[in-house]
Amino acid sequence: MRIAAAVLLAFISGGEVLLLAQTTAVEEGKGFLHRGAAAEAFAELLKIPLQPPDVSVRVRGKEEDEGLITEDVSWASLDGERPTAFVIRPADAKARLPAIVCLHGSSGSRESMCTKKFGIGPWTRPGRQSSHTRLLGWARELSRHGYLTLALTQRGLDTRTPDTNDQAKDLLVRGRTLMGAIVYEIRQAVTYLQQREDVDSRKIGMTGMSFGGITTFYSWLVDERIGAAAPICGGVGSVDVFLRRGSRRYHGFYWWIPDMLTRGDQGDFAAAMAPRPLMLWAPLHDIGMPREGVDRFLEVVQPAYAKAGAPGALVVHRPPGEHSFSLEAFQAMKSFFDRHLEPR
Repeated sequence: MRIAAAVLLAFISGGEVLLLAQTTAVEEGKGFLHRGAAAEAFAELLKIPLQPPDVSVRVRGKEEDEGLITEDVSWASLDGERPTAFVIRPADAKARLPAIVCLHGSSGSRESMCTKKFGIGPWTRPGRQSSHTRLLGWARELSRHGYLTLALTQRGLDTRTPDTNDQAKDLLVRGRTLMGAIVYEIRQAVTYLQQREDVDSRKIGMTGMSFGGITTFYSWLVDERIGAAAPICGGVGSVDVFLRRGSRRYHGFYWWIPDMLTRGDQGDFAAAMAPRPLMLWAPLHDIGMPREGVDRFLEVVQPAYAKAGAPGALVVHRPPGEHSFSLEAFQAMKSFFDRHLEPR
């Protein structure tokens, strides 16, 4: 609901005070009549079509190792971009598999998600001399447990230059958004998974860390084909609260959706999605998603899931700690997908 508030502005003209009434919008929880209305509104904010995009994928290579088959794939997307991804599946699968789109954070790539070693370890970004510590090989690990995974290097990250801030500025002056362009190519990946004969098209999930967490959440908002979503430290909570309680410099241009709060906050859109399964990993001291914002999100979303008769479809983990993809987060995410996607 939007409440109109009258604000009186005083001007001095010829010794007289002129009072002009100006109406402003006080943002409160905005409800959507149905799920489709929320998805359509968010697609409009992203400046992308709500209809799922087409895709034509080229398989550039294939190899089998450790009981897994890895395919190197790419496809044409917006603005001459050509996303690349690894698709990994168990070699001995006899039936259609549930699939998970895996999305890395700002310092990762498809390569970091698909290392043969699974666990916390050092990773060196292209062009950097020093390494940083992150969770490695987690997309490949999911495939070891019966999933087909698609690990995508996201637009503006790793070797996909120019960087996100440069691309966001270019698209904004053209009436578009970088988040929309990113979500568009992620949705192309979903289209591709639905085309594959080895994928159960009714069981497609999505997860990602940090940058990949927010792109997971926004893709889930506009794409019904995503059966379950699990953003990890994804900056999900409340944009309104973040503006007042968070560090505005933390998130790059990609995170800020023009006009968003005129239509609703993150919780308003998520509430309309009930009872579609959603898991958040939201550490209490995550710089990208203040706890007060997660509180606001839950105040709006939990009642919607309860009303839909599926309170258990919304799972929110709030452990102590900071912005990190931990082994505990991985296990929570895997358990969530095991429950909702049911690998054989």
